[in-house]
Amino acid sequence: MPFPLLNIAPLNSTGSILPHKIDPVPGPCNFTNITQKPQGALISQNLYSPLSLTLRSPAKALFTTPPAIDAMVGLSVGEKHFIKGGIEQDLRTDGRKRYTYRPIYVETGVIPQARANGSARVKLGATDVIASVKAELGKPSPSYPDKGKVLINVDCSPTAEPAFEGRGGEELSSELSVALQRCLLGGKSGAGAGIDLSSLSIVEGKICWDLYIEGLVVSSDGNLLDALGAAVKAALSNTALPKVQVASAASDEQPEVDLSDEEFLQFDTSGIPAIITLTKVGKHYIVDGTSEEESQMSSAVSVSVNRQGRICGLTKRGGAGLNPSVILDMISVSKHLSDQLINKLDSEIAAAEACEEDEF
Repeated sequence: MPFPLLNIAPLNSTGSILPHKIDPVPGPCNFTNITQKPQGALISQNLYSPLSLTLRSPAKALFTTPPAIDAMVGLSVGEKHFIKGGIEQDLRTDGRKRYTYRPIYVETGVIPQARANGSARVKLGATDVIASVKAELGKPSPSYPDKGKVLINVDCSPTAEPAFEGRGGEELSSELSVALQRCLLGGKSGAGAGIDLSSLSIVEGKICWDLYIEGLVVSSDGNLLDALGAAVKAALSNTALPKVQVASAASDEQPEVDLSDEEFLQFDTSGIPAIITLTKVGKHYIVDGTSEEESQMSSAVSVSVNRQGRICGLTKRGGAGLNPSVILDMISVSKHLSDQLINKLDSEIAAAEACEEDEF
């Protein structure tokens, strides 16, 4: 299906795209028919990184599979051709089409409230991740006195993938942590953030909520970033913050606060985006790639889009260069899929919370 080209805002100083409404431009472009090699200005960064433009010779724009990913999945030459041929014909090895997700399973409240304010587990096929949220009172940054703080950290369990044993998962954990921050928190100032940092402020310049978001990869079969993004959204939906009573104090004194044990405020997740990763295999894109499919990719672009159709963040993985027009096509596809994915996630989260209430 052809998708229209798009206008897009420039990157900010941290590499994240500033908040921008996606506006289609006349002139449909069928991205599946792009066969020529990128020319001139190419977008090329390794791992999960912000997009940037670099000038390179077309001869150097080689599509190579990142060695770290290829090393995790041992495939024969025949299996590689089978995977690529299936994607070419829009029939993947598990029977899905290129833009079809695996079944999504969501469970909330998987960690006791004594240890976390909110938690959730998300399964995408054989990919299994857990996210938890711990809220603590803190002091705002002097640079942004009217905003709270969010810190995101991801760990990869050694049992999730043989390559994660020992210190093998540390590099990927770091990359996923940074990628999640770019997709959910926008720039340093919070511009474009999917999480509204101003809602975490209690007393400007003096007291705010600090949210510590922890992600854990339990089992890995591809599309980890999207699964972690969904788990964070579900965990935040499950998060309840105690109501805070602030005692009056002089302007130069630290006010005293009292946390309620009975009244809680539900965290607003209406602006939390969905992360859609498009993996480029050959000249086609797929969503929710498995580990085997990702081992054959040339590059992947992850776009976080909220319900209002605004881009909250964008990262790229893989060593192959991408022409800016291809990036625009990828963003168009992500926008097309985001409504469907957000509705599905919201439905699964609501069902999981209903089950949790029935248990109590």
